[in-house]
Amino acid sequence: MKFPFPEKIPMTLCILAAAAVALLLLLPGTAGDSGIQTAVTRLESEDTQEYVENLENRLSALLCSIDGVSELSVMVTLESGVEYVYATEQKSNVNLLSDTLSGTEKRVENQNDTEASYIILKDASGGESAVLVKRLEPVVQGVAIVCRGAQDNVICQKLLETAATALGVPTSRVSVVAK
Repeated sequence: MKFPFPEKIPMTLCILAAAAVALLLLLPGTAGDSGIQTAVTRLESEDTQEYVENLENRLSALLCSIDGVSELSVMVTLESGVEYVYATEQKSNVNLLSDTLSGTEKRVENQNDTEASYIILKDASGGESAVLVKRLEPVVQGVAIVCRGAQDNVICQKLLETAATALGVPTSRVSVVAK
């Protein structure tokens, strides 16, 4: 089948069309990944704050139930916040370039290009979301407990052991101080 165009025009059009498609595929992914990363960071920060507040409230309720404890304040610190791990797609290009400099000398250059992007799902309303693989809970760094009753060594020891057990941390990471 012959085209009514000269032979060079279809080839030029094909090249331009391929370049346009490549640009369309590359640009939205980059901008979308940046927006998704910002949303993920904000969500992780909010979830971390909520996690700490919930943990402090539950620990306070538990420690207040110990006989002789009153006016309790608890502060929990974390090593890291909530982290979300999202599915990503990686594209790798490996180019091996070889050049002969002189009769016996060769120069070999290896170029590795890797591009990673989030895997995005679109819902029926047009919204986009990344595919969540797993959520990593924060690791407790330590806890500070201040209350009335902690001046009694028996109560102080109960507070120390209860907090350490409840949080899964060694007693060296728990501080108990009398009010």
